[in-house]
Amino acid sequence: MRALIAKEFRSFFSSLMGYVVVAAFLMLMGLFLWVFPGNWNLLDGGMATLDPLFDWAPWVFMFLVPAITMRSFAEERRSGTLELLLTRPLSEGAVVWAKFFGAWSVLIAALLPTAAYVLVIGALGSPAWNLDLGATLGSALGLVLLGGAFVAIGLLLSALTTNPLVAFLNAVLASVVMYIGFTAMGTFDLLGSWDHAFSRLGMEAHFRSLGRGLIELEDVGYFAALIAISLAGAQWALRARLERPSIDGVRFLLTAATVAVAWWGLSVLDLRFDWTAERRHSLTEATSEFLEGLEDEVLVTCYLTGEFPATWRRLERAIADKLEEFASASDGQVRYRFEDIYAIDDAQTIGQNEQTLYDRGLRFTRIAFQEQGVKAFKTVWPAAVLHYKGEDIPIQFFKSDTPEPTESMMQGSINAIEYELVTALRRAARQERPQIAFLEGHGELNELEVADLTRSLEVDYDVTRVRLEGKLHVLSEKLDGMTHRRNRFDLLVVAKPDSTIPSKDQLLIDQFVMNGGKVLWLIDPIHTDLDSLRENQVTHGITRDLGVYDLLFTYGARLNRNLVIDPQCAPIMLDAGPNGNQRQYEMFSWYFAPIALPQGISHPITTNLDPIHFDFVSRVDPVGGEGDVRKTVLLSSSERSREYKAPVRVASSIVELPPDYFNENSMGRQPFALLLEGEFQSAFSDRIPEVLRSDADFAFRERSTRTAQVVVGDGDLARNKVVVDAQGRPQIVPLGYDRYAQRVVYDNKEFLLNVISYLLDESAAISVRSRTIDLRPLDVEKIRTGRTTWQALAVGLPLLLVMALGRLFTALRQRKYGKQHAS
Repeated sequence: MRALIAKEFRSFFSSLMGYVVVAAFLMLMGLFLWVFPGNWNLLDGGMATLDPLFDWAPWVFMFLVPAITMRSFAEERRSGTLELLLTRPLSEGAVVWAKFFGAWSVLIAALLPTAAYVLVIGALGSPAWNLDLGATLGSALGLVLLGGAFVAIGLLLSALTTNPLVAFLNAVLASVVMYIGFTAMGTFDLLGSWDHAFSRLGMEAHFRSLGRGLIELEDVGYFAALIAISLAGAQWALRARLERPSIDGVRFLLTAATVAVAWWGLSVLDLRFDWTAERRHSLTEATSEFLEGLEDEVLVTCYLTGEFPATWRRLERAIADKLEEFASASDGQVRYRFEDIYAIDDAQTIGQNEQTLYDRGLRFTRIAFQEQGVKAFKTVWPAAVLHYKGEDIPIQFFKSDTPEPTESMMQGSINAIEYELVTALRRAARQERPQIAFLEGHGELNELEVADLTRSLEVDYDVTRVRLEGKLHVLSEKLDGMTHRRNRFDLLVVAKPDSTIPSKDQLLIDQFVMNGGKVLWLIDPIHTDLDSLRENQVTHGITRDLGVYDLLFTYGARLNRNLVIDPQCAPIMLDAGPNGNQRQYEMFSWYFAPIALPQGISHPITTNLDPIHFDFVSRVDPVGGEGDVRKTVLLSSSERSREYKAPVRVASSIVELPPDYFNENSMGRQPFALLLEGEFQSAFSDRIPEVLRSDADFAFRERSTRTAQVVVGDGDLARNKVVVDAQGRPQIVPLGYDRYAQRVVYDNKEFLLNVISYLLDESAAISVRSRTIDLRPLDVEKIRTGRTTWQALAVGLPLLLVMALGRLFTALRQRKYGKQHAS
């Protein structure tokens, strides 16, 4: 067999035609990946990845591989050399496998020069060599196995004919059908719930899985099985000349059945290896368990598809990859499809489709990009609708209105895909609506002041307002046979109390936390009289004695009695003096209204939110606290922020401060919102009376179950403005509305909704929250200054390698056969 394998390899590279075919393959790949502008250009994509190579290569293989295999048996039969070959002491099986390994080695040899792409893309990374080599190796393995399957199919069809051209055409057709035919058929509604299983019979689904760097035994086994069955078919075709077609046909069917059963057995093992650097294709344990327990089919319809810039294609591909992982983990219970509402030419229908998506809770983004040197605009819908058990849940994968998002913003959206999908699934699968309570009785924001937030919450939750007044049964109840009390609510919101919360109420809140309750604290440590500021242009901010500072300190958060000022702030319009007979009003920077910019890769709560507006905010420091608690800063000031400690003189004249004022004595990034997660120690462990500690009905707990809290140093974060119309009726102004821009500018409500959603799904969200994928950009400056050089290197280096190998191979042949001739 070794001699026959070597013969097959040498026969391809012994003529100029072999080198021409390989050079044409490399030239085609090089031009499309490095030179021609378009969606596949690696330099234009801006990321250190070779994904376009692995997207393009299968389509090139569909023509390259049949060109390699078409003569393997067809030419041998036509020339009459097949009978001579079979007289050798080799069985038909050995001949077929030798032909396979010979042709496969030719294909691998044609692929090896593309390793130069790794060198180029690695050198262009920022920093250099930020390429995910694990994912690249996994993709290369998938490509080699796919090529082996194409080779096996080509050999089978070559064995069935005596005409190489017929073998070539049949192999091309069969390769196309096996690669995309099953996937295309799987998109038809005709197959119903079998669409996922049917699509897994084709090569594309398994290659895409391997191409992501996720090595699953099922996928490797699929290609091995396909190769084995195809080569068994080729053996049957060769044996048919011995006039035993029926016996050999039965043997082939038995072989195919055995191989298919073996592949099924491998798929049952569910063994996988994630070679990517961040293991980004491995779902968290909580997500996997949830998907395994799905009771009905899930259909996800995503509307992010079409022709758009590379940045958005990255998001589309990441969504598709994650949905495929969900489908695999749920054993096909999760189905998905991509729909382009702009694929039709009817403007009226497009408008109706846009309105339908908007009414279903989806939001679009108007993107800007360069097209042939001209700035172009396009509407995209980076969103989906999840249907489960009769419920339709909107999913927004990209939540900013930014027309030209940065790569870090897009990476943040990619990191949050699993979180968004799981959150939507859990929302649809809920048997009972979570219960949220707004605390009142201590001067908290009233119903009208939180009306906009409450309306949004009532879509998914039951919201009520409660007064504690020292009553034990308001927040919890004691059921017969239970050691501890059971909370009546899942989440408690404490929104801007302006008076002291009594110790009894603090104890009830503390035990609510100990029993696993979540709390959102929106606290103003400093009281500022805004009426005095409006009338006199000056007021003083003084400390509020709320009684909760020690409580929060025990949990791990310190509320500072200060006000943060920041040049990164909202504007304010003030009287700038007379202008003739009229007053002149101008816009100034209102340093007491910092703007937090939660952009980039941070946390699922804040990923890609637009700016968050604060008013007279105080710093929230993470402190040691007691218990096993993890602290995460969600929002913070800019690097140049400063602080005024209480008592604070608040005057409108602060707008006159020059920007240089913030260059000195700056405090760096001061935390505004802090997430606390873990097991908390009760703040009353050392001061509760023994009689109450031992009271079975009170059921005091010193340590909480695993839970979470969020502390924000601004009570006004959740407050919407209320205006009275001409009829005296209150009108709710949307939260985050900017009166100067005349629209919602700030994402205060979206932030609070994300916080509450996160807290109420804490067990699943904690396992997903740290899932981040590193951003791997290319060095834009290197590409700008040396684009032509890098293109020439990327295209020319593989061709030079082929020429060098060809020269070496020719020299070795001349040396070998020259010696034989001389002797």
